[in-house]
Amino acid sequence: MLNVYQTIRTALLDLSLHKVRTGMAALGVMFGVASVVSMLAISEGAKRESLSRIKSMGVDNIIVRSVQPAGTTPTANSETESVPYQAYGLKARDLHHVTKTFANVRRTAGVRSKRYKLSTLQDKSISVPVIATEHDYLAVTRTTILRGRFLQPLDGAEHRRVCVLGRNAVRTLFAFTDPLRQRLLIGGQWFRVVGIVENKAELTAVGSDDLINDHVFIPLNTARVIFGDVQPAQNGTGLIHVEIDAAIIQALSENHVMPLKNRLSNYLLHTHPKKDYEIVVPLALLRQKESTQKMFTIVMSAIAGISLLVGGIGIMNIMLANVSERRKEIGMRRALGACRRDILLQFLVEAMTLTGLGGLIGIGMGFAVAYTVNTYARMPVTIPLWSVVLGLGVSVAVGMVFGLWPAHTAAAVNPIDALRSE
Repeated sequence: MLNVYQTIRTALLDLSLHKVRTGMAALGVMFGVASVVSMLAISEGAKRESLSRIKSMGVDNIIVRSVQPAGTTPTANSETESVPYQAYGLKARDLHHVTKTFANVRRTAGVRSKRYKLSTLQDKSISVPVIATEHDYLAVTRTTILRGRFLQPLDGAEHRRVCVLGRNAVRTLFAFTDPLRQRLLIGGQWFRVVGIVENKAELTAVGSDDLINDHVFIPLNTARVIFGDVQPAQNGTGLIHVEIDAAIIQALSENHVMPLKNRLSNYLLHTHPKKDYEIVVPLALLRQKESTQKMFTIVMSAIAGISLLVGGIGIMNIMLANVSERRKEIGMRRALGACRRDILLQFLVEAMTLTGLGGLIGIGMGFAVAYTVNTYARMPVTIPLWSVVLGLGVSVAVGMVFGLWPAHTAAAVNPIDALRSE
């Protein structure tokens, strides 16, 4: 009886003697494993990218934004004569009430955002987004101080004209000049630079598509006193009165987020019957995104699994044809003392080796596809180790499952009939 080593060696030798047939048989498995690895890499990359952005918003935060009520338009007001005028959105008293009376609230920060034409003493003028906010904005957005300080409660209370610059805004406004203690003209008013901040997660500012690192920050109360709450509508047809564009409410922990959100919804429902606000809960978005991404991964894996199934059927057909071609060889081996188990093992090892080699090449192809997508499509990709192990393991399993029938057929060949065959 031949040992296992000799059986494996014989199987590999036969595959090497039929290189073209072996390569063609392994094509289905190659493309199947390549699709598994590349699809999971793209899916995992997109998942991590989107989840990291949601997490950077703070999963313990609740964001409330002022929105214009649907179906409403500015109307003439006695204070503005014939200019269309509309008041909506969050009030300063809303944020004060939440801060003072709601339980399980760690911090709150009001936000006003606008794009002003900024000028420096060097007469460098550029349009930069400005955030009017409060001291706790630094903590709720996980932003860090690089130099100087951030806005302090006393800055707002005394209406001080101070500002803090984001990391990128420094380069935009001052280039190679030290910005600290420099003066900056914002909306026609001079402000003194007191600090530089950075958000390492490159978090987008509340209510804006720009990054925090690109912004200039001024005290909220100072902005309300100097610039007022009335500003031109974005469509240029009248004036709008908005006290706070957005508010960030940080809960004590993730477990308090949803109860706090429910209480906040009830409060705003009674104080803002026009529904001139929207509530964004990053924690809910995170859970929803994780669920959606899980379904997406399952669908992608199913598609890749179908590719492997087709490849497995191809392997089975090739192996059945192989058995038919090698009946005389099988009969000779049986006559020389090989038992049915040796024949079964030989053809099973051939099928598993075939799919295993196809799996290894497919993994390489999957890496190449992922690299190409990352390089040219600028999409984030992440190849998890488990996807490589899964691809190789499934390919070998396909060889075992679909090679079992051909191997059993080969082992069942009658040696006398096989030696008589042409």
